[in-house]
Amino acid sequence: MAKPAFQPLGDKPEWRKIYDDLLDEADYGTVVTYAQLSTVLGRDFEQQRGPIYRARRELGNMRLRWLVAVPTVGYRVIAANEHIHVADDHKHRARRQMTRMLEVSRATDLAKLNPKELDFFDHQNRINMALASITMAHEQRIQRIEAVLRADGKL
Repeated sequence: MAKPAFQPLGDKPEWRKIYDDLLDEADYGTVVTYAQLSTVLGRDFEQQRGPIYRARRELGNMRLRWLVAVPTVGYRVIAANEHIHVADDHKHRARRQMTRMLEVSRATDLAKLNPKELDFFDHQNRINMALASITMAHEQRIQRIEAVLRADGKL
């Protein structure tokens, strides 16, 4: 028997309720509180925050705005000049995660893997090393370009 298709609770998905009611006209600096989110959803938002992330992506795609968390309060629509700092923070976290990936791979006791696991590890490790290499080369290229722009007074 076929599994029934996903059906949103109510007439529209929760992310859409958040977007339509709270973000569609939100301007820079607007703070959307947990209380507002709970009211719009008709439930305690803090128990399940997933819909805000989809609503945030929609806000970015449709209105070129982004939300950041305001601890213990909710979320704030950040100004355009804050976007680069938020993106840079994500880049730094991604770099740390890439480093952690390589550390875990190096710490793997290959003698404890069976042949199938060893083949999988080898395949995945090749992909991971290529990804790390490409990422590092890209970072170095960006740093060189930024150095030239700084020297020309354009950055």
